[in-house]
This record gives sequence, C-alpha cells and structure tokens, in this order.
Amino acid sequence: MAVEPLDLNKIDGVIPANQARSRAAQARLMAAGEQVFARVGYDAARVSDIAEQAQCSIGSFYRRFRDKEALFHALHTQFALRGVENIGVFFDKPEWRTAPVTKVLSTLMLNTARQIERNPGFFRALFQRSLEGKGETYFPALAAADVEGGRRLAAFLRARGAAHADDLEATCTFALQSVEAILLHRLLHVGYRGPITDPGLIEQLTKLLTSYLDLPPQQG
Repeated sequence: MAVEPLDLNKIDGVIPANQARSRAAQARLMAAGEQVFARVGYDAARVSDIAEQAQCSIGSFYRRFRDKEALFHALHTQFALRGVENIGVFFDKPEWRTAPVTKVLSTLMLNTARQIERNPGFFRALFQRSLEGKGETYFPALAAADVEGGRRLAAFLRARGAAHADDLEATCTFALQSVEAILLHRLLHVGYRGPITDPGLIEQLTKLLTSYLDLPPQQG
C-alpha cells in the first residue's frame, strides 16, 4: 500500500498555503503545535504558545489555521500517515524473512511501545478530545492505520506459513488494536510503575499476541 502524502488543503480548517514562505511558516507551526500539545496537552495549549514556539505571530497562525482544533486535526492525520509508513518499512525488512516469528512480533511490540512513549502528549491530547466528543474527527485516519497494520501482519504470517485463516486480516487488526490499548492505558494512568518499553511488559504482550493469533510459542 503506497502512503499518500499529507495534503493539508484537504483538512477542514487548514487554510491553503500556496507560496513557499507560507508553507514554511505552516510547517513551523505544525512542528511547534506538536511540541506544545506534547508538553501541556490539548486543553492547556494556547494559540499564542504555539505561535511563540514557531517564532510566528498570532496573526500568522490564523492565516494558516482556523483554530487550534484545525492544527490538531492536521497533526493527528500526519501521525496516522506516519504510522502507515512505519509499518510498511518494518515489514519490508529482509531479515524478517528468516527470523523466528516470535522475534518479529517481539520487535513489533517494542517498536509500537517506543512510538507511543515518544508521543505521550499527543495521546493525552487525543484522549482529551475523545472525552469531549470529538473522536469521530480523529478515528477514521487512525482506524485506517490499524487496518493497514493488520493487513501487513497477516501477509507476513501467511508468507511465513504461520497462519492461514480466512479472517486473518481482521484478527491481526484486532490483536494490534488490543495491544495498543494496553500500552495507552499504562501510559495514561500514571499510577503504573515503569516505562511501557519495559522488557517484561514487551514479553507479556508478545505472548498475548502469539496466543491470540494461535501461533506456536517458538514459531520459527
């Protein structure tokens, strides 16, 4: 599956940037918004903070985004597209053609945990927006990324002769979504001790995935 480039002009509330200077300012605001949302979450983020981080004026922000909701929508769409791109890069690695399947799954779990751990503010902000009834705005792009992850995992398992169920794509998609839910729950509930990349947790998630997909524990 080819990853379509992010077209900001298709996102509601993003004002087209036709000149190179305007596109550069738009990119700076995107990068700044990602940092501010990560630092303080969605509700506490202010347009003035994002503009200051981007070294732009508040007026420059509003010439490119209707409001911070439009900026966050653009960022979450970009995040979902990165996820699709990353899963493709992962499964295209030549070494996975012969590595033990459990090793591939363990690495996939660790990579997923690292991606979530690197973006805690994004996920906290997304959780905030979902609680406020804005989930329908964000879920389609994220769901599409999940489906692509399930498709690539199913194709890998079939190619390795590890699984052949007719509904394997749907099963893999649900399995990956379940793992992500566990990782996000641990990330968002600060009462848990230890990072979500803890080797013991990764081992348990790998066992969970292996069991749900009905794979032999040491499938090679």
